[in-house]
Amino acid sequence: MGPGMWVTADHHWGHRNIARLQDRPLDHEDLMARLWHERVGTDDHVLHLGDLLVFPAVEDVTRYQALLSSLPGEKRIMLGNHDRRLRTLYRVCGFEVVAGYRERLHLVMDGRRICFSHRPDNDDGTWDVNVHGHVHSSAILPPPGRRLINACVEVTGYAPVRLRDLLSA
Repeated sequence: MGPGMWVTADHHWGHRNIARLQDRPLDHEDLMARLWHERVGTDDHVLHLGDLLVFPAVEDVTRYQALLSSLPGEKRIMLGNHDRRLRTLYRVCGFEVVAGYRERLHLVMDGRRICFSHRPDNDDGTWDVNVHGHVHSSAILPPPGRRLINACVEVTGYAPVRLRDLLSA
């Protein structure tokens, strides 16, 4: 089997209040890094749907840069509403920026039109499934005849998920 396609969103590495705001375990950063290393191979492709590195203290940027650079896979990111750093920082961390905030990416897979976005997408009729982040553990009602899939770490067990598994769940 060749390289896999993985999806994830909303790690918020460096965000000091995210554990309290989203009821995450206190060791969530270590957990997320460990699970990424356990699941994703060096030849796999990972699409991050935004909010990767949020408000780290200046003295912590180098540590997060090393952590994110060590994560395996060919990593791409769609910027989220909290991804306000220079795009060069994401590149230094090993992530290729493939879309800005509010942009969408589209893919046809097994006859389904898939839209990737940071926020749940307002259906314009161009997709069947929207894989998104932003809402953390909140449930959002999809537009009629469409399917929304939340890829935030709070609902994926703090780990990237294979796109095929996400779509078949």
